Amino acid sequence: MDMEKNSSKQLRRTHDGRMIAGVCSGAARYLGVDANIVRLGLAVFTLFGGAGIAAYIIGWVLIPEEGAPTSIAEDLVKKGSESPAFQDAVQKTKDAVGKNRTRA
Repeated sequence: MDMEKNSSKQLRRTHDGRMIAGVCSGAARYLGVDANIVRLGLAVFTLFGGAGIAAYIIGWVLIPEEGAPTSIAEDLVKKGSESPAFQDAVQKTKDAVGKNRTRA
């Protein structure tokens, strides 16, 4: 029974306990620790090289919000792939690569 509970656990940005985007509170809920511990870890990484800020932004973009089926990144990729300009650029790239292969 405990195994079923763990298998359905998903990493999500939370609404409750959030300070900015809910990345730390969501990660804390997923890991089963206090959100302040995750925040402290990010602060330490930020002080030593700025990696904490980058990790937070990456989490914000890649982790879906509570109640949302997809993340911001998934939405952007889907929207971009439906764009005619994007599809045209992909086709031109394929054509250019195909020409280079036939010459070699």
